[in-house]
Amino acid sequence: MADYQIRFSVDGRTILESEILGMELSRYHHVFDVFDRKGLPISLNGNQQTLNQLKELSLADAKVALAQTRAAMGKAKTLAVFRPELDRSDQMWETIAKHADSNEPLQQAIVEVETDNISLVQFMMFNQGLAKANNLYLPSTIHPEHYYFDAQKGGRQVIVETFGMYKDPSYLDLKPAGHASYPITPDHDDDLIMAGDTFLADNGLNTTIIGMHQLKNKPNGMKVKLGVFLPASAPKEIIEGHKWHLMVEFNNGLHLAAKQHPNFIQKMVFKAVLNKLKRNLNK
Repeated sequence: MADYQIRFSVDGRTILESEILGMELSRYHHVFDVFDRKGLPISLNGNQQTLNQLKELSLADAKVALAQTRAAMGKAKTLAVFRPELDRSDQMWETIAKHADSNEPLQQAIVEVETDNISLVQFMMFNQGLAKANNLYLPSTIHPEHYYFDAQKGGRQVIVETFGMYKDPSYLDLKPAGHASYPITPDHDDDLIMAGDTFLADNGLNTTIIGMHQLKNKPNGMKVKLGVFLPASAPKEIIEGHKWHLMVEFNNGLHLAAKQHPNFIQKMVFKAVLNKLKRNLNK
């Protein structure tokens, strides 16, 4: 039995991990259907699987099969074979951005998370490892709709994911943002804010998606407020779907973070970094 706990709530409702895992498996089945329609074979440990076989896999085996397949496909081929979907998604975001009205309130997808015995330092180490690995395997295990991941300098990430579980995968350029981009007032006790603006990777258009995750230390863990904000012109299904996307990916990320075991020096280094970041929160 794990010596840590992870609790999620959305819109005032506690979300059980069994619900999150059920949603995760359903999205694996969705991606298996996508690959099947495109004639892209998926293999598990070198053995090609039929669609029926894929849908009989456990969640653990489904993760391995899709991650192995994506790693073998590689980044360049992934972008090439999904070009039609990326083009359609570009058009969708261009329409959303065109009709966005800055005078209207943003739609919000907020997910509250609390952990026991998983620290903010452990989470930072996990994030650092994700960027350092910079491959397709690990992001795929975090969420089945992570098609592509490329970590760049300064915290920038170029990704392909089905944003909000809505229609086609999107090709996005995520750029860290400062206080001026915060869509809501930060909590007074935040220790770290991870905020970013989102652009189309193909042409640099501002999609008007804003991400803002607020993280707080507590004596035996941390509290997190995950936030994604979209203009009123975006379909509401994206906001509702992205709540589940956040829960799936953060649940997996926290389980991986729990396996990080920082030594004394690492703890001191990350705490120093956190202290510096906290001093700069409102700059």
